[in-house]
Amino acid sequence: MSWTIRLFVGLCILLAGSCLVTTSSLAEGFTDCDKAKALFVKSYRSADQEERISLLVEATELCPGYIRPYELVGHHYFKTGDNAKAVGYLRKAAELGSGNHKLYHVLAEALFRQQDLDEAHRHLVKSLSLRDDYPPALALKEEIEGGRDTSGPKIALFDPPLQPGEKMACVAENITVRGRVWDKSGIAWVRVNQWKASLDEDGYFLKDTPLLVGENRIVISAEDRLGNASRLEVTVERHEPEVVRIAEKPSMPRAGDLYEKSFVVVIGINDYEKWPRLEFAVTDAKAVRDKLEASGFDQVISLLDKEATQRRILSLLSDELPRKVGRNDRVIIFFAGHGQTEEMSKGAKKGYIIPVDGDISNSSYTAISMEQIRELSNLISAKHVLYVMDACYSGLGLARSGGLDPGIGGYLRKVGSMRTVQMITAGGQQEQVIEREGHGLFTRYFLRAIEGEADINNDGVVTGTELGAYLRPKVSIASSNAQTPLFGRLEGEGEFLFFVTGR
Repeated sequence: MSWTIRLFVGLCILLAGSCLVTTSSLAEGFTDCDKAKALFVKSYRSADQEERISLLVEATELCPGYIRPYELVGHHYFKTGDNAKAVGYLRKAAELGSGNHKLYHVLAEALFRQQDLDEAHRHLVKSLSLRDDYPPALALKEEIEGGRDTSGPKIALFDPPLQPGEKMACVAENITVRGRVWDKSGIAWVRVNQWKASLDEDGYFLKDTPLLVGENRIVISAEDRLGNASRLEVTVERHEPEVVRIAEKPSMPRAGDLYEKSFVVVIGINDYEKWPRLEFAVTDAKAVRDKLEASGFDQVISLLDKEATQRRILSLLSDELPRKVGRNDRVIIFFAGHGQTEEMSKGAKKGYIIPVDGDISNSSYTAISMEQIRELSNLISAKHVLYVMDACYSGLGLARSGGLDPGIGGYLRKVGSMRTVQMITAGGQQEQVIEREGHGLFTRYFLRAIEGEADINNDGVVTGTELGAYLRPKVSIASSNAQTPLFGRLEGEGEFLFFVTGR
């Protein structure tokens, strides 16, 4: 948005009666999120409550990543007694990673009204984690925990995308089962067909499960810390794959063998509104986009400079990608720009990427946190997701990248069929992104890596783990240890795969 339009909108806020912001007068040259912001401003000057809510609802439809309208609409329906609508809007704000402790408390109150004690307790804990002395939340906590817990954990299944009792077909040898569990008494364990699943502190679980030819019952069971149990069952039918003669197999693996579609999202920001300008972030984003397009990525989304606002990025991750991406796809999200680390209580750290409209002094509301990225990753159903961040910050919460031993037979097929979300960043806290010879140093080596330099075992494929193993020492040495990449997993045991071309 140009400075003149920003000034105009700002004056409209300050001088509520002196001008009128409408979608027709500001539509030309605006993105949907810009129009949503104009509607949000207009709602504030409206004396008619019904009109105000209508404008805010329209803003959520134009820009699904815009948190504040969801909060206000949800709070309105909560006060007017429409509990179902209140929960719907407030849940969406929570999914987008709101940092408002009052939002989570009101959502917990609305769920408590519906007697959904487990989910109410989960959001209440979130409210108190943001402000541990908030009196209304403390009072509700005492009320919720005063009742004896006699029910088992709630189970939400993300993959396979089935409801209890439903059935689907596939040809894969194994399937990634992932979802979320919650209970006000805490979760003791989660199992998938009696195998213990990995479980993080937020209740997300994941387990790769082998499939036999024919019908396979997938049973997810969970127990809380008081011994209350629950279970969910779906059916997956595995068919025999089509037989391909050995002579017809290609000498090198191909993307089409393991992926249906390949998405690349590139975000590059040079001209920040408030942060120092960068020289080559946009150049880096374009170079990565062109390289990946040439190597077979067929779905491309670019957000450069003024397009890369917080709302647009959140809208992309929370709505656009989840609608477009399928279970057998891969997604790489490349970001070149500023990063920041915030020191939390008890020595904890929180990492952020900074959008073009990020505020230097208010990262928690104007930037995008690692916590938000982790939450939004669960909405993207792709088999493999890789974040490549040419920015320096800590507080990632990454798990060590293990994977399978490449000596195991059918290695690529195994790791290619299992869900994974991996991340690599240019450096850690208090390190600076180094730019040389028209590129960021990290991006220059990333481009070399996917061209084949990181193909350690020379099998024609660069895995996510190989990428991390290559970039960490290369960038560190080239920068005289001033910049050392960080690599790990947000979830899963699979591997993001790059297929080396031109060999």
